[in-house]
Amino acid sequence: MTAQVHEKIRYQGKRMRLASCPHFPEDHPRISEASKEAIIELAVDDKSGIIFSTACWREYIGSWSIRRGKLYLTKLEGRFSLEGKEAIFAEWFSGELCIPRGEMLEYVHAGFNSTYEEEIILTVQQGVVIRTQIITPYRKLGYDDLIDHDDE
Repeated sequence: MTAQVHEKIRYQGKRMRLASCPHFPEDHPRISEASKEAIIELAVDDKSGIIFSTACWREYIGSWSIRRGKLYLTKLEGRFSLEGKEAIFAEWFSGELCIPRGEMLEYVHAGFNSTYEEEIILTVQQGVVIRTQIITPYRKLGYDDLIDHDDE
């Protein structure tokens, strides 16, 4: 699987990447799915070339926000769209969200498996953040780390 483009999130007043794909109710009255014809047109007009590439298997990018300890869906681009300007409180979502922070230490060509300096893990229950952890992932040792370079 190709490394996937991140969702977007505003957290603590900053625009950040979200290495998670919180689900959303496709049958919500303000969420609409594009027709097959519209998807083809969107794919042709996609200037970024990302939404309909192998880097975005879900064919959409969601934008989210944490406000006063609650998760909101603020925008959908691509296969789905969010009607209106007001965000939707994500009361349907329970799970963990991963926000990578800092430089990428190791690129992994699969999903959201790349390693960053830090990760903010938010545990969400029915749209409410109930726990926040900041972790420093370990870097996996590679072949070059095991070679004694002193002899060179």
